[in-house]
Amino acid sequence: MASVLCVPLSQQLQTMYINIRSIYEIRERPSRMYNWTALIVSQILVEIPWNIISSSLFFFCWYWTVGFPSGRAGYTYLMYGIVFPLYYTTVAQAVASMAPSVVIASLLFTALFSFVIIL
Repeated sequence: MASVLCVPLSQQLQTMYINIRSIYEIRERPSRMYNWTALIVSQILVEIPWNIISSSLFFFCWYWTVGFPSGRAGYTYLMYGIVFPLYYTTVAQAVASMAPSVVIASLLFTALFSFVIIL
């Protein structure tokens, strides 16, 4: 269920990321006020608290409702609540960094992430 929800969430993230990237390329790069790495790091750091909050809400509504044992809850929370959201948002931003438009980024991410999930 989490792997299905991450694709539309990542596509929403890519739209905002590409808009901010275009502002950077038009206005900030010529003025040389800050570097490209500052933009990338700030975009990733902004997503971390929101990822943890929303994935924690998802985990607490999902894990015990399904009936999984409480003995594995900590490891499952670490993987589904912290590591997996950081993974898919970082991959989505990496794909958006190399894509020329939102549509291409969406198609590339969907194809790439579908291939990774199948493996």
